[in-house]
Amino acid sequence: MVRPARAAFKNGIVSLRKPDLPILVGVLSEEYDVIAPVVRDFSIALEKVNSFDEVARGYRDVQYPARYHLEKTDEPMFFTYANGQESPKKFLHPARLSMFKGKLNDGAFDIVEEPGPERKLAFFGIRPCDRQSILVLDRTFIADHPDSFYLRRRKDSFVAVVNCTRPGNLCFCASMGSGPKADHGFDLALTELEDAFLVEPGSEKGAAILGRLPTRPVGEKEMDRAAFLLEDATRHMGRYLQAVGLPQMLRSNLEHRHWDTLKDWCVGCTNCTMVCPTCFCYTISDKVDLGLHGFDRERHWDSCFSWQFTEVHGCNFRESLRQRYRHWACHKLGYWVEQYGVFGCVGCGRCISWCPVGIDIVDVANTIRGGGL
Repeated sequence: MVRPARAAFKNGIVSLRKPDLPILVGVLSEEYDVIAPVVRDFSIALEKVNSFDEVARGYRDVQYPARYHLEKTDEPMFFTYANGQESPKKFLHPARLSMFKGKLNDGAFDIVEEPGPERKLAFFGIRPCDRQSILVLDRTFIADHPDSFYLRRRKDSFVAVVNCTRPGNLCFCASMGSGPKADHGFDLALTELEDAFLVEPGSEKGAAILGRLPTRPVGEKEMDRAAFLLEDATRHMGRYLQAVGLPQMLRSNLEHRHWDTLKDWCVGCTNCTMVCPTCFCYTISDKVDLGLHGFDRERHWDSCFSWQFTEVHGCNFRESLRQRYRHWACHKLGYWVEQYGVFGCVGCGRCISWCPVGIDIVDVANTIRGGGL
């Protein structure tokens, strides 16, 4: 009889020795630009890598409100960190993007649209929360009105996720249903054990890549160990948020006095929206050369925390920080469900760690639900 915990794994799961993991990166590199976690500026970042040697391993990130610290460990585990400030959004919805350029030619403009990346993207070593963030962005940029710039980057991309066996101090993916184990939306899912990885295919592409690796049948002890680690990760989340009824609860508390507290606490720096893996707001600007012979239309990230973001002719309909923070929190935890059927928050905890004054969105929601302050 299969235990319920082990039943969470699908058919086709195999075991891959840790020394053979670099082969996976090598195989992916033949067809994709591999995007993986690396160490940069004393934090975990996402960058293109050319080999497994560049991938961050053996590090532990310590995160608290308004605090992030990365330290080296002596543990045999590779992926002992949660996440840094960067997410797949950086590559799928770049912070700055030249949409098209125009050049004056015989009284008319020749327009050249941004071509997109030269090679397909493969995300290797990202966490289940970031895998969920990609699916959330898909709802925004593909579902109803496909965005060609996003689609060029997302189409035929590959996702090799590493399930979380040790969540960070601020993680609450279990509350949001996005982890610690990925159950869909991936091509390969890896669960790290002390001396091997259990690898689960999630698509035909993933199965084809898996067929090129020196895998071996998975043993019962390995399955039991993986199930235990994932269950233990769920029990040791850094934060807990009651998600049941959350959108309705926030809707009915738009005038709660805690929003006034946040008005005096938040500095409107926009950090939370910059590091959030699902925030998608942008603005568009035109750069015209001084000779008036050419221009470049560029879109770049914007934030609903900026005063100018809601400035329209005659007024600003979210003039105060109270209104702007309330809108952002309610969008992540409520309005998104009404609009797209999923939470806009994936429980990664980045907005808490990288907020310079340490505002905790989980504490905000729990305080309002509890009627405190």
